[in-house]
Amino acid sequence: MSSGLNSEEILSRLDFERQTVPDADVVLERTQNVVRGIGKLGNRNAIVYSNFSLPEAEKMIESEIDYFGKRQRSFEWKVYSHDEPADLLERLRERGFKIGAEEALMILDLWETPLALLAPLPDGVTVRPVEDDRDIEHFLELETEIWGASFMTREFLRFNQSDPLQRDRAFIAYLNEKPAGMARVTASPQSQFAGLWGGSVLNQFRGRGIYRALLSARIGRARELELTRYLRVDALPTSRPILEKYGFSRVGSTWPAVWPGADKVKGGK
Repeated sequence: MSSGLNSEEILSRLDFERQTVPDADVVLERTQNVVRGIGKLGNRNAIVYSNFSLPEAEKMIESEIDYFGKRQRSFEWKVYSHDEPADLLERLRERGFKIGAEEALMILDLWETPLALLAPLPDGVTVRPVEDDRDIEHFLELETEIWGASFMTREFLRFNQSDPLQRDRAFIAYLNEKPAGMARVTASPQSQFAGLWGGSVLNQFRGRGIYRALLSARIGRARELELTRYLRVDALPTSRPILEKYGFSRVGSTWPAVWPGADKVKGGK
């Protein structure tokens, strides 16, 4: 961990923003113990923050199942390793939530950005923001080829293009003008954190600096906002070593817990 990174302070600030800073396509609903993120497009609903005592756990879980069930909405409960109660993840699993893979919560202090991430891009590599329908098609095609399915939607990507604050921006990396990788960054004028999501590169183009180029482009976006201080990534094991090479430090873990019958939440984090 970098000398200037205090994980306790980082997590405390992140908890505050989980409760107060919505994504562009989400409205926050706050109750005493949970904060819901309700998708404006109807396809992204989640518990983005929760904190309650152990004796309250069963009641609170049933309450949220009932809330979304009455509205016929699927939802994801985003669990952080420091959330209370400490056994929340296991309680959700026992209740029937589908628990996704553990992801490392990685943080980079932008004040300590390695020079490698600010260096010129490799020859032939360019990164451009998604700005029109052709770009959207490239983005969705890349997702499908890399992951076997697309987790974004055209509606979601078009919605983000219309956001005057540009809080969710998608990028495509090209190698000699061929689409080679894609990624997103979420950054709000009210947030100290810029979130990096879905950074992926086609197998045949790996090892050519394209992942780094996508990181650099999103760092550039984050640095445009005065308040932004940190980059955050929920990293799968395949990405974690690369991020550590570029100075990211692990401060915890996250898991997606999806209520049965729900497909993977499209447009989500």
